[in-house]
Amino acid sequence: LAQESSTSSLACLPVAIGMRAVRRFAAGAARPIRARGFSSGAEASGGSNALPAFVVGAGAGAFGYYQYDQSQPKAGIAEPSKLKLILFGAPGSGKGTQCEKLTALFGVKHISTGDLLREHVKNGTALGKQAKEFMDKGALVPDSLVIDLLKDAVKDAPKGWIIDGMPRTAVQAEFMQKEGLVPDCFLTLDVPDSVLEERICGRRLDPETGAIYHLKFKPPPKEIVSRLTHRSDDTADKLKNRLKAYHDNLDSVLGVYRSANLYTAINANRNPDAVYGDLVGNTLKARLNKWAGA
Repeated sequence: LAQESSTSSLACLPVAIGMRAVRRFAAGAARPIRARGFSSGAEASGGSNALPAFVVGAGAGAFGYYQYDQSQPKAGIAEPSKLKLILFGAPGSGKGTQCEKLTALFGVKHISTGDLLREHVKNGTALGKQAKEFMDKGALVPDSLVIDLLKDAVKDAPKGWIIDGMPRTAVQAEFMQKEGLVPDCFLTLDVPDSVLEERICGRRLDPETGAIYHLKFKPPPKEIVSRLTHRSDDTADKLKNRLKAYHDNLDSVLGVYRSANLYTAINANRNPDAVYGDLVGNTLKARLNKWAGA
């Protein structure tokens, strides 16, 4: 960080501010920013929703460093400047929704093993035909098939990646570690099983755009309702099988990332914007700590 600061003082200042805000946040002092001459819009109007110092400072730090970082020469896939995240959670926990937002914010590649599998199934590839037999039963696709897809997908992720849908087993987690696919942080979206059934059974897919809607929580436009499809594994019966497989592997997967001090749990049984805020905050905190050599 010191070397980069001497090269780009403009980038260094917001990074330093961000690190100070992170330390305050970690110590439980997530107070609103009050700088001389300006304040957040909510604070200026007398409201109570002033932005936390952590969000403002970390955001400024990340943006400043990102602008400098993008101007520097890049090397191989293990380049520290690349953002690497794994978003983990049960079916219906909101991984797809949050990955879409995070991808737009950070400009990285979203790699969804579920989408990759469905694309291969749709195109009738050899891997797709094998995977379809398991997906139609609501069972997990074997590790060997998923790993082959992932190895190919990360090849064209020059700015980094966000992976969701993998790892689902400890074997997959250990493989990813071995291959250098180590995230800056491993974030889990925690939602009670009782909430997941309503989320899953109401989902609908637009086959033309790939967009996912929900009949209750994210209603589709009326003009496209007729073309929406219902995934074969988005039923209550098949969800039970999927949740059982998820819980059977949960502890062993989390153990891999707990031991590396990369694991953070997020309460995802809330408004999606609140969940998104927590995801961004924890991502920036992990990145700033990494840049500072923490």
